[in-house]
Amino acid sequence: MTRPWWLALGPLLAGILAGCQPPAAPAAPSKSAAPAKVESAVKESELATVKLTAEAEKRLGVVTVPAERKKVPRTTSYGGEVMVPVGRLVSVASPFNGQLKAPQGRAIPVPGAKVKAGQPIFVLEPILSPESRATLVPLMTEAEGQVRQTTQQLKARKIELDRAEGLVRNKIGSSAALEDARGQYDLAQTALRAAEQRLEILQKVAGNSEGGKLTEQTIEAPADGLLNNVHAQTGQMIAANTILFDVVTLNPVWVKVPVYVGDLTRIDAGKPAGIGGLAEAPGVATKPGRPVAAPPTGDPLAATVHLYYEVENKDESLRPGQRVGVTLPLKGENEELAVPRASLLRDIHGGVWVYENTAPHTYVRRRVVVDRVVGELAALAGGALKPGAKVVTDGAAEIFGTEFGGGK
Repeated sequence: MTRPWWLALGPLLAGILAGCQPPAAPAAPSKSAAPAKVESAVKESELATVKLTAEAEKRLGVVTVPAERKKVPRTTSYGGEVMVPVGRLVSVASPFNGQLKAPQGRAIPVPGAKVKAGQPIFVLEPILSPESRATLVPLMTEAEGQVRQTTQQLKARKIELDRAEGLVRNKIGSSAALEDARGQYDLAQTALRAAEQRLEILQKVAGNSEGGKLTEQTIEAPADGLLNNVHAQTGQMIAANTILFDVVTLNPVWVKVPVYVGDLTRIDAGKPAGIGGLAEAPGVATKPGRPVAAPPTGDPLAATVHLYYEVENKDESLRPGQRVGVTLPLKGENEELAVPRASLLRDIHGGVWVYENTAPHTYVRRRVVVDRVVGELAALAGGALKPGAKVVTDGAAEIFGTEFGGGK
């Protein structure tokens, strides 16, 4: 028996209708536990907080000073060049013709070696021809004149030194003028010793030549310092007045600063400058440079004039020709938020911090931005510090070590 055609289409129509139905909603996932849970979370601001006991504060010697808005002198930075001060380079010449020898049991010092006043450098064996003996008289006359001249200069420098000392005692003169007068007196003493030594050698040679016997003469260093250069060598025949070697004194030294002429009116050239490295960050200690009177010089091609400063150099860390950074004082002052320089701390990344005493025995490390450091004050250009905040000076480094596990 044949089925009706509409019954054969039934399964096909059911499939089509089923495909038109919306999909069934997915089953809701079961709620699971969180993979991790943070308890007693520490705020970021509390990571830089150190709490000390009263006993620890006493042991560390903690001292706080309020940050205040103060008038801080303005400064600017320039590059400078270390140079030998005028008169600090002494050249020693041969007093007569002869042949050079090394001192007995010693070698000739090399350039750069330290020498002491009176240290033998060369031994000169005189060679006097009849013509050379005839020149001894004018040489001695010249040497005697140099001794008289340097003696008068020493007397004048002594008068200036006594006057400067008297002005300082009466609180009228400056200590800078006194140091300058003392330096000029020391230079005059060195020049007189060199002139007397030359005259003494000539007198010995003149006396020996009359007796027909010539003795060797020792050429000594005229002052303490550095052997800057040696212009002769052993075995060499040299003529009278030939430069043998130079001795330079590197304490103190001068720093020459080329300043753009447009900035010259803004700079207070009468105040001390700070001498440091070329790329030193604010807050790094510098050496004080005292302004000195020097011959006026400049560079017309660079449109600069030169300022000169004298710097103490006992450790001889500054050498002639070395480039340094110079912080020059400007005229006028600005009122800015300032903290003592002793409160500044620097981390390994160059960041600058201070510790603020926010509560009893509680110290919070604050990041600050230093604009400049003048003397013992650091002017701030930014940071979270506010006027009146108590910052730690004495004991700041110890708290810093305590925070990072290096303190006790």
